[in-house]
Amino acid sequence: MKSERYATAINKGLLLLLLALLFSCKGDDASDIYPNIVTEFAMVRTDEAGTMRELTTDDDRTYVISNPQTGYGKNLRYRVVCGYVPDGQNARLYQMTGAWLLRDSTELACEPDPIKVTSVWQSGRYINMHLSPLTQGGTQYWGFRIDGTSGRTTHLSLHHRQNDDPLSYTTTVYASLPTDSLMTIPAGDSIALHIKTFNGEQVWAFQK
Repeated sequence: MKSERYATAINKGLLLLLLALLFSCKGDDASDIYPNIVTEFAMVRTDEAGTMRELTTDDDRTYVISNPQTGYGKNLRYRVVCGYVPDGQNARLYQMTGAWLLRDSTELACEPDPIKVTSVWQSGRYINMHLSPLTQGGTQYWGFRIDGTSGRTTHLSLHHRQNDDPLSYTTTVYASLPTDSLMTIPAGDSIALHIKTFNGEQVWAFQK
């Protein structure tokens, strides 16, 4: 099915991984009890055994994961939102949620379904989104569509298909659009991202 071309490799489209808290209280030091957890988008890499070994942030800081996580696909990279504590070249993971890595679905050009948007911002080579779709637990589909250009601005739209999933309760979806995948857009040109919401279309402006 064509829709599978832009569905993420994470099973059923959305990977929600909540790692158990992996620290214990040590003495009376507040930093032991309440570690300074950094929460942000990142890419994590697995090795040939399917163990998460490295974490790379959007500003190209790479850490060795000091508490490696096992049971994942071999030699893969996952887009995630994670909470971690950096310690030099190492990082200890405390929580992690899977994110959609959006792909070009222009060939499936149909009217996108509306969605609630919490925030959209650019970080390094990614346009990141915190979305709040309505669901009843069904599978929805995500991608982006190239709609055309005006001057030095390329217009993209979030391609969201509700896929007959009833509009019941709000959930959280994280998604990232890698600007490096936009090969036809020269560096320095503008990107206008259009998202259809329940209150009409909203547009965010970025630069490649």
